Amino acid sequence: MNAARRTRGLAGPLVAVALLVLSFAACSKSSTPSLAINLTNAPATLTVNQSVNLTATVGYDSSNAGVDWSCSASGTCGSFNPAHTASGGTTVYTAPASAGTVTITAAAAADSSVKDTVTISIVPIGSNSALNGSYVFSVQGVDSNGTYSAGGTIVADGNGNITGGEQDYTDMSIQAGPDAVTGTYSIGPDGRGSITLNVNNTTLPHNGVETFSIAVTSASHALMTQFDGTATSSGSLDLQAASAIDAAAISGAFAFTAQGVDVTSRVPACYGGVLIMNASSGNFSTGTYFLNDGGSTNSGALSGSVTAPDSFGRGTIDFAMGLTVAYYAVQGQVLRLVGRNAPYLVTGGSMYGQGAAGAGGTFSKASLSGDYVLFQAGGTVLGTLALAGQFSADGAGNLTAGVADTNDGGTATFTSIASQSAYAIAGDGTGTLILPASVDAGGNIGSLVILAVDPAINLLDPNAAGGGGGALVMDYDSNVVASGFIVSRSLGAFAGNYALNLQLVGSNGESDWVGQSVAASGALTGSVDINDSGATSAGVSLSGAFTADLTNTGRWTGSFTAGGTTHLISYYQVSAGLFIIVDMDTADVGIGIMETE
Repeated sequence: MNAARRTRGLAGPLVAVALLVLSFAACSKSSTPSLAINLTNAPATLTVNQSVNLTATVGYDSSNAGVDWSCSASGTCGSFNPAHTASGGTTVYTAPASAGTVTITAAAAADSSVKDTVTISIVPIGSNSALNGSYVFSVQGVDSNGTYSAGGTIVADGNGNITGGEQDYTDMSIQAGPDAVTGTYSIGPDGRGSITLNVNNTTLPHNGVETFSIAVTSASHALMTQFDGTATSSGSLDLQAASAIDAAAISGAFAFTAQGVDVTSRVPACYGGVLIMNASSGNFSTGTYFLNDGGSTNSGALSGSVTAPDSFGRGTIDFAMGLTVAYYAVQGQVLRLVGRNAPYLVTGGSMYGQGAAGAGGTFSKASLSGDYVLFQAGGTVLGTLALAGQFSADGAGNLTAGVADTNDGGTATFTSIASQSAYAIAGDGTGTLILPASVDAGGNIGSLVILAVDPAINLLDPNAAGGGGGALVMDYDSNVVASGFIVSRSLGAFAGNYALNLQLVGSNGESDWVGQSVAASGALTGSVDINDSGATSAGVSLSGAFTADLTNTGRWTGSFTAGGTTHLISYYQVSAGLFIIVDMDTADVGIGIMETE
């Protein structure tokens, strides 16, 4: 692989990050011009008797002989129609009538020894009722053109069908949407599942067919990654409330961040700010923005306009400082953002209501009082950045306790931040958090912007009861572009079933994991679907360990092992049912989430 480094944006609502990685456009299954084949879009899970379109592409085949399809399992493994396709053509695979595991093989007709295989779990149909209604999804990652961001609304019927929806998609070459969406989905008994979207836009990668793996935590929330050969990414899926299509509900004070890449300057960029807007009138009444464009920072008064949501909760926001986004409303006060400035700027992010304090301008230092988890991810001059930590705020601008784990370009640091940090919050919810130089071995991190939110909103799962409050953060240093969250913290046991999403970046590119795990007595077991720069592996066995930090309650250290590779992990507890995890290796840098199923 001989690719130029690209600056890119990554991750979905968990955290939008801008990382320096290799574009997987240069990664393929054959590095020399010999016969090769690539099966691009097989899901990790199907329900019994479910049908899905599969495509394989043969490279360097002067005879244009095409693809022969087959499957194997003990007993019936399903059927193909047709069993032979041209390169890039589509076959309809229908799963068998009984649950189990099947292996799909796409072989080059010119030489049957050249083949690509995938494993699919065939699961009973009953679990599909876990998704029923309208859901908003949002992902960020990298596709064949570089950085990309996508979001939209899908309508799940409870029986494995996506009956409608729409999507916006932006990368370093394409600006698409809103495009109509249909598709299928399947959910297994352990909460792992797949979604296949058929987007009505053939200019998109793979002609608009997008495959995702998901881990369902409840009927209102799932973690997800794109799981095909055209892109890899991470994000979330959230049940859409009735208020999402009510313009009157999308009004009041909001805080937002949107991060990605300034394509023109080839540097990472992050926007953030606060504003008061009304989707019914289309107006902004006041606002302040912050911009970190490759380490060049700027702020000023924010103005713009907003349109009312359509029947899928989609509208647009035009910020006068040069950022335009499509929004998809999860509810009136929670909006997922997809940038609409390609090919000059690619961004994605989220916007959250600030409640009465934002509307009345009554935020203060006292708005941040108690115990919190802080995490952000992005890039520094040393490379990829991931940071997670915990602190106690006294309501007067001081951190009375706290520690942080930072991985800056593969250099890991663990340090205390107590009595060395300070924060301030103005009436509109904008503020600063100053961290000590010791938080980062490279000395790059020091100044963060705070954008306070409504204490009633759970930033990581908007439909969850409790756990609300905190702030969005964006790094405002000259050598760092990053963004993240401050979320309220409570303690509990580290035990039970957890959905897991981890997004890693190493020298070979991006790797996204999603799956399930069981934590018991300091050990983790489970299964994850992994997309490693477009090479997908379903049902990979996961093991791990965790040991409590007896000095810093709420922090654990340990490891994950999957696919023969062990990753060093630090865990920070947000609640008994939710952990932020950060990869502390020299070879990989990443951040993720574990959430109770």
